[in-house]
Amino acid sequence: IIRGSIPTNYRRGEKIMKLFINEFIKDYKKKTTWLYFLLSFGIILLNSYFAKRQFEDGIDAVKILSGITVVSAALALVFSLIMLANNLSQEYSKGTIKFLYTKPKSRSAILTAKIVLAFINYIIFLVVGTVFDFLTKYYVFFDRKVGLNHLNDTIEEGYFGRTVTKQLIITNLADLAVFIFFVAMVVLVCVVFKTQILSLVLVMLSLLGTGLIQGLTILAVSKYSWAKYHMFDVPLFSNYYQNEAARQTVKEVFKFDNANALIIMLVAYSVVFFTISYIVNARRDITID
Repeated sequence: IIRGSIPTNYRRGEKIMKLFINEFIKDYKKKTTWLYFLLSFGIILLNSYFAKRQFEDGIDAVKILSGITVVSAALALVFSLIMLANNLSQEYSKGTIKFLYTKPKSRSAILTAKIVLAFINYIIFLVVGTVFDFLTKYYVFFDRKVGLNHLNDTIEEGYFGRTVTKQLIITNLADLAVFIFFVAMVVLVCVVFKTQILSLVLVMLSLLGTGLIQGLTILAVSKYSWAKYHMFDVPLFSNYYQNEAARQTVKEVFKFDNANALIIMLVAYSVVFFTISYIVNARRDITID
């Protein structure tokens, strides 16, 4: 049994890898992908311009460097989720899902390849955006005063005594964890609704409406503690590790004394969403013309 399972698992991984490579090539042949990069660069430049005006009286290189990934991470999340939603829903709207299912590849392998690609896209957008942000800040906006030599410096009060490096590692790992939840939610929406426009609208409403829904439930949380466990509070997990002020807000306003409940919510919602998605995807009838 052990001998037979190894080749089977290897072949399954090989199929997923081939599917992933095909999906990756398809993504980076699209003009919209490169448009997203251009939009990212434009937003990053605009943010750097306002940052320069904010620090006109004196440059705080440590604080600037400690937040070098914030904008890039937010843009990476939005654009990679939009690409994921397109990749999933377009297969149904254009009918290409029928072609995929005629190949000797399982439905779960096809879905898994698209999910893996979403994480790779997130990393690419994050890294490219961060490098671009650093280079423009270093050479254009702050005249080489925001350098990598500040990575081991300790950030001023309000950041748990972290160094810049530790701050970047912790916040980006927390953001990645929240990204897993959003991927699970997007996959569920797209698999269930199939229609490209509807899926994109629901995805964007979920992303943009998270803060609004959190705000609307604050009053309810003060009276009913169980009201804080809805899925739109999951992104508070990254806020909890952002800085001391954000953690205090999570504790006092949203009533999460520690991150344990947020971790459980993140894992539970993600597992449920992924499970439903794979079940629905596996059992849906597709007519092959």
